[in-house]
Amino acid sequence: MNGRPPSSAERQSARTVYGYISSEHADEAEIDRLYDQLTAHAQAEGLALALAEIFVDRSIPPGRIVRPGLTVLLEAVMRSEACGVLVANLDHLSPLPAVRQAIEVEIEVLGARVLTVSPATPSPRPA
Repeated sequence: MNGRPPSSAERQSARTVYGYISSEHADEAEIDRLYDQLTAHAQAEGLALALAEIFVDRSIPPGRIVRPGLTVLLEAVMRSEACGVLVANLDHLSPLPAVRQAIEVEIEVLGARVLTVSPATPSPRPA
């Protein structure tokens, strides 16, 4: 939930890892780049065999909580034991803090951990 890299104990506790990519645009080149980034990170962290699937949502507004790919991801998490959800950064859950937190809580309630390749970019503060 804090965007820090997982500890070795956290990596060992996540037997299955699901990737998740959310894009406001259907830019296939960007989605392919992110897919490769998640796969490379999982391999580097020793999660290659555990990276079960990567779910993608295309053309999703950042404030939308109900998403097709996220729904299937949450169903997979519900069926798994001690799994993780790997994202490039927390902004893939949503760049909006309230929406991101709601999705993180849902993932954690289902017994999974959110793992990130890199931390989320700070949200701009209102002037």
